[in-house]
Amino acid sequence: MSLLSRRLAMLTLGVFSVIALVSIPSLATQVLRHPSRVTIAEKAPAFHGRVKSNAHPCVQRRKVKLFLAKRHAPDKFLGRDHTNNHGRWQVEVNPLKSGAYYAKVSRRSEGTAGTIHVCVKDRSRIVPVD
Repeated sequence: MSLLSRRLAMLTLGVFSVIALVSIPSLATQVLRHPSRVTIAEKAPAFHGRVKSNAHPCVQRRKVKLFLAKRHAPDKFLGRDHTNNHGRWQVEVNPLKSGAYYAKVSRRSEGTAGTIHVCVKDRSRIVPVD
């Protein structure tokens, strides 16, 4: 074997070794998905509700957005809130207009090497206001 072919073989072996070492932690990563549910109720001038999940980290500090549904246009964003430790949220709408309102809770993922917890997003039922 010539010197050039030995160097090429060593370089190839080194590259494959690095690829193998980098891919081992990603093979060991586990993703756990936790379903979430956002509820909504109307009490003028504020909408409020809760985020529910079996995993407590998926309940606290979740971002909830309130929307006014539009028939032939994009839905109108009205405000946001972060849930408290019990999953409660509230967004004031002033002045309150008639229409169809709903809330969305955003997807969130947390974790370190090994296990990643994903809190799944959700959309509430529509609350009609006359």
